[in-house]
Amino acid sequence: MKYHIITIEREYASGGSEIGTRVGLQLDIPCYGKEVLERAAEKMNTVPERLVQLEETTSNSLLYSLGMANRIALGERDGLSEEGALYVTEESVIREMALQGPCVIIGRCAGWILRDREDVLRVFIHADKEFRKKRARTCYGIEEAKVDNILKRFDRRRANFYRANTCMHWDDKKGYHLVLDSSQLGISACADLICRTAAGEE
Repeated sequence: MKYHIITIEREYASGGSEIGTRVGLQLDIPCYGKEVLERAAEKMNTVPERLVQLEETTSNSLLYSLGMANRIALGERDGLSEEGALYVTEESVIREMALQGPCVIIGRCAGWILRDREDVLRVFIHADKEFRKKRARTCYGIEEAKVDNILKRFDRRRANFYRANTCMHWDDKKGYHLVLDSSQLGISACADLICRTAAGEE
């Protein structure tokens, strides 16, 4: 396999998590999503729900966004806030997962964290709004009246968390090898394309 690690960032309800799961099954490798948060919670002696709250704080804090990413990028670890400690812990978890062997890692800046490795395939999944609204309703049970706000909230949270910890734009195509539109290609085709690319097929 040309790429041993596949990282996937995705717009909310674009099918990125399902695509990642399918890729893992097709390549017979682990797929990590919420497991990153669970392992980080164990290391920090807390519960995943608390870490979700911290991620929300990170995503909404302009001061954190302006200051913390530069400190982390420069390797400064002393005196980190609880939010900064979360990112450093998640970074450690992701690196440990990657060292264990080929895998798929969904979200949490994994592609950026593993940017020093040449065997990492970085993927971004997006989709048009109607496709995402339909998936939000049918897959996640979101009420029609709340769908638009939920899409905006989760996309903003993911984009802000990524920018706060990397100083990069979450949806900048220059940060990825593959940028796939799941509403045009379909979930199965996206998974197949990722598998073929990871295998080094033309």
